[in-house]
Amino acid sequence: MKKILLAVFVVSSAISVSAQCLTDQYHKIAKTLHPNIVQEEQAFNNSIAQISSSKRVTKYIIPVVFHVIHTNGPENISKAQIEDQIRILNQDFSLNNPNKTAIRAPFTSVAADCQIEFRLAQVDPSGNCTDGINRVYSPLHVDARDNVKSITGARWDYRKYLNIWVVSSIQDNSGTGGTTLGYAYLPSAVAGGMGNMDGIVMRSDCMGTIGTGNPTYAGRTLTHEIGHYLGLFHTFEDGCAGTGSSKGDLCADTPPVAGTFTNANCPANGNSCNTDAPDLIDQWENYMDYSQGTCQSMFSNNQKTRMHNVITGYSFRSNLVSAANLIATGVNKSNVVPLAFFSSSARVVCAGDPVYYYDNSCKAQVTSKQWQFVGANISSTNKDTAVVTYSTPGFYKVTLTVTNANGSNTLNIDNYVEVKPRIAPNKPSVSQDFGKADWNTNTGWRILDPTATKLTRDTTTGYRGNNSLYAPISSSVPAGMRFQLVTPQIDMRPLAGKSPKLSLMLAYIRQSATSTEEFRLYYSKGCNYNWTQFIYRGATALAYTSTFSPTFKPNASNQWKQLSFGLNSFEQDSNIAFMIELVSGAGNPIYIDEINIGQYNTDISAVESIKALNIFPNPSEGLLNISYEHNSGETEIWLENLQGQIIDTVLMPTQAEGQVQVQYHKNALIDNGLYILKIRSNNQVINKKVIFAN
Repeated sequence: MKKILLAVFVVSSAISVSAQCLTDQYHKIAKTLHPNIVQEEQAFNNSIAQISSSKRVTKYIIPVVFHVIHTNGPENISKAQIEDQIRILNQDFSLNNPNKTAIRAPFTSVAADCQIEFRLAQVDPSGNCTDGINRVYSPLHVDARDNVKSITGARWDYRKYLNIWVVSSIQDNSGTGGTTLGYAYLPSAVAGGMGNMDGIVMRSDCMGTIGTGNPTYAGRTLTHEIGHYLGLFHTFEDGCAGTGSSKGDLCADTPPVAGTFTNANCPANGNSCNTDAPDLIDQWENYMDYSQGTCQSMFSNNQKTRMHNVITGYSFRSNLVSAANLIATGVNKSNVVPLAFFSSSARVVCAGDPVYYYDNSCKAQVTSKQWQFVGANISSTNKDTAVVTYSTPGFYKVTLTVTNANGSNTLNIDNYVEVKPRIAPNKPSVSQDFGKADWNTNTGWRILDPTATKLTRDTTTGYRGNNSLYAPISSSVPAGMRFQLVTPQIDMRPLAGKSPKLSLMLAYIRQSATSTEEFRLYYSKGCNYNWTQFIYRGATALAYTSTFSPTFKPNASNQWKQLSFGLNSFEQDSNIAFMIELVSGAGNPIYIDEINIGQYNTDISAVESIKALNIFPNPSEGLLNISYEHNSGETEIWLENLQGQIIDTVLMPTQAEGQVQVQYHKNALIDNGLYILKIRSNNQVINKKVIFAN
């Protein structure tokens, strides 16, 4: 099936003339590909009465699921932000929005309580409890379109749920450079055979007004898109052509509007069309205009009628609001045994922090409940919301039993909550060179990527050896895919006043001038992993050279560059972790090595571990005597050419400390000339130029 966009909301707060609505363009394409859509649309439009003053006894209730498509970035918006968006929707569709008092006099009489309510689904398609938020890890959140609807588990039955896909950006193929904030399919297209495409795709920063929600849009982008989902057109449809119910949006009580962004700035007395009778000013208050979200405040009576006709006239919409479906999706309760389900304010906490447990049981009304906790300050309670604390670090079990007249149900989850020490046990310097196969086993270092394509240890290349970690980026890895490495929790206070820093070695070369690989650094204070970005570097800054290559793997030390970032603002934190994030641009892999968090750009324990270094004779005919005083730890010595390639290694004695004497005999295959002898102890490396000559 061809993927066709039918309704798109394109908005720019700066009002760019290149921004373009794609509704008409793609709806025409859809009619061409599916001629029966034309018949469906005509039959539906002919069946609608233009004005209806009747008020329903009850509201239409629509079950909603938000599929949050993410890779642990800001697009993974919080439950609170989604609930804020639901609040806005329910205010807008019931004419309870606070800014309705700003509706101008010509339109107060036609502003409608649409009697439509949206509720987060409480039961998923498998019959399990849910909070109506389905988080799906996928890089397709970048430049998303209908492809997100094919992600496994990210599409529920459109006849039972309003599917909303939340993404970081939406691909714009209009060629205008505009920004697409969201889009929806019109019901006539769904009836014409495009049911698998039914639903709404939304940018995450247009969701609600808290968290990442952009206040300029005021949460009205989704209000607008649901208008399309329920059969509404833009108020500026067909410009000034047509009058009354025959004008573009088929609603007589919404005056015609000349163009897409005519009312972008909400002009007080703007009247872009004089073809209507009576000749009214533009109704930029309408949610289906492209005025600023803070100006929008109403649907009209005709729009309400049209939406109600969609709900009752199309079987897939009428099933959505049916009593049976409201029970099946859990938004209404049934006379059965409840199914126990719970959530909490956090799954990872510091010892002593309160944890709030919420009863999210579904399917039936709960008349009594019993919580049981292992390791908490209380062992049980029957409160709706339980608040407990844990004093000892560890993993703890939580149990909830819910009961009504029909019976009881119990949910036990072992190791549900992880309690960590309030003061991090790790003190700087904290370093990692990936030299051991079990480098991330019980060390606090963690790879977050839950996909098969993730950060991988390479045992054939490194900055000073044969080990490193790399993001396997290539043209087949989608742009926007994130590869994330988390450090252990660290108590930074021993470095107060000592200019602490995080440093690492990175190897990367751009595939082309348009390469978009990225490096980001985040921090998280306390025991919850709530990440805040504080460092960003683009592809140009990461590359060790300005040249390009279709593929890349480092094979010399000069292909690595050191990145170092000051941590002065964190030196008083007793419990902090950092996350290194490498972002794909569908280009070349990125390698990292020698990560260190401490006072120096090398491990603090390795500073001055090599003393009194002497190499003689130099120049040499082939024999080098190497002597030095060594404190502790392993030592490596190797020879590199001027291109940074390792050409020979030096056999080391077993002596670990004290005065060390080593002899090196030049391999006969090595030509005379200038070379670099490198001596490494822990993370300290000393470079010495040596000359071989006869």
